[in-house]
Amino acid sequence: MNLYSTNSTLAPTGLERLLDEPPLLDRAGRLGLLTHPAGVTRALIPSAVALLQRGFPLEHLFGPEHGIDGSGQAGEAPQILSDRATGLPTHSLYEKSVAEIADLIGQVDTLLVDLQDVGVRFYTYVSTLVQVLQAARINGTRIVVLDRPNPLGFTLEGPVLQAPFCSFVGMLEIPLRHGLTLGECGRFLEPGLEVIRCDPQAAFGLSGLPWVPPSPNLPNPETAYLYPGMGLVEASTASEGRGTALPFQVAGAPGLDAMALADQLNALRLPAVRFRPTYFKPTFSKHSGVLCAGVQVHIVEPIQEVLPVGLAVLGALAEQGVGIDPDWLQKLLGIPFDSVRLEPKMALEQAHTWLEQSRRYAKEQLRPVWLYPRLHF
Repeated sequence: MNLYSTNSTLAPTGLERLLDEPPLLDRAGRLGLLTHPAGVTRALIPSAVALLQRGFPLEHLFGPEHGIDGSGQAGEAPQILSDRATGLPTHSLYEKSVAEIADLIGQVDTLLVDLQDVGVRFYTYVSTLVQVLQAARINGTRIVVLDRPNPLGFTLEGPVLQAPFCSFVGMLEIPLRHGLTLGECGRFLEPGLEVIRCDPQAAFGLSGLPWVPPSPNLPNPETAYLYPGMGLVEASTASEGRGTALPFQVAGAPGLDAMALADQLNALRLPAVRFRPTYFKPTFSKHSGVLCAGVQVHIVEPIQEVLPVGLAVLGALAEQGVGIDPDWLQKLLGIPFDSVRLEPKMALEQAHTWLEQSRRYAKEQLRPVWLYPRLHF
C-alpha cells in the first residue's frame, strides 16, 4: 500500500512525488532539507519524517522566517538546536546574510526545499529561496525544490516590482500576486533550477491537501485569499488583525468610526465582499491591549480580485486619520509611493491598470519559467 499518494504521475506535491519515485533524486550526497510545519504529506506526516522513513539520509534541517517549528511570529525565527520529531540538527536561515547561509548549507551537498508558499511577493519564503540560490552560487550546494501548489492559483494581481524597491519583502521583479509556484519563482532567478513538480491544481480542504498554517497569521485558506490585499494594512498605524483570531480579516485602530468605515466601503460595491463594523482588542502587535474600531471583511462569493479590497480599506483608514508609512507601502507594492492612489473609489480602477500591466509582463517575462500550462491567459 502506498501511504503517500494515490497517483504518482499527479502527486499533489513534489514531496509526495519524490516519496513515490525516489530515483528522481540521484547523487544526493549529504542531504539537507529546508522546511516548516506546512511541509507535510496528505497524511500530515512531516516531510523530514516521511523522507527518513523512505530511506533518504537526511543530515540537517533548515528553517525560514517563523522557525522550523512555526512558533515564531512575524520577524521571528526561534532557533531550535534539534528537531523534535527526528532529532536532526536544525539551523535558522532567517535574517542571515547570503555568506552566512552559504556557510550553513555548505554542510550538505544537496538541499531539498519543501516550503508552502502563498503566492504573494511580500511573503518571505520566496526571498529565503532567492538567498539560498545566491548562497548556492558561492558554495556549489545543489538545490532541489519540492514544489507545492499555489493556493491562490495562477491569478495575477498588482504591480510588478521595480528594482529600486527590492527588499526582503520583495526580491524578484514579479507581480505582487504572482501566480507562480515556489519552484517557478526559483526558476525566475535560476532557469536551470531542479524542481520536482506538483499537481498545480491540487485543492486544499476536505477533499484535497490539508491546510497547515504556513505562518501563524494565515490560519485558514480564507485568510490567505485576503492576504494579498489586506496585507497592505501593515503599512499603516492601523492593526491588520495580528493578535486577534481574524488576522488580515479585520482592520482598525483606536477611536475610528467603525459604522462610517463599513458604510463607506460597502458603498463601493467591491465584488465578492461585504464589510461589517467590528471592535477588537489585539493581544500583541499594533495596539496591543487597546480597543480598536474598524471593519471585518466577509467573503460572500468566490473571490478573484482581492487587491482592490486592501487598497480601499487602506484608503478609507487614511481618510479617518490613520497614518501611512510611505516607505513600507512602496516596499510592499514594489513601486514608488507617489504613484499609488489611496482614494477608496479609485481602488478598482488602479488595480485593473496594474493587472493589465502584469499580464503583459507575465507573457513576456514569466512564460519561460512556467512549469505548468496556463489554460486561461
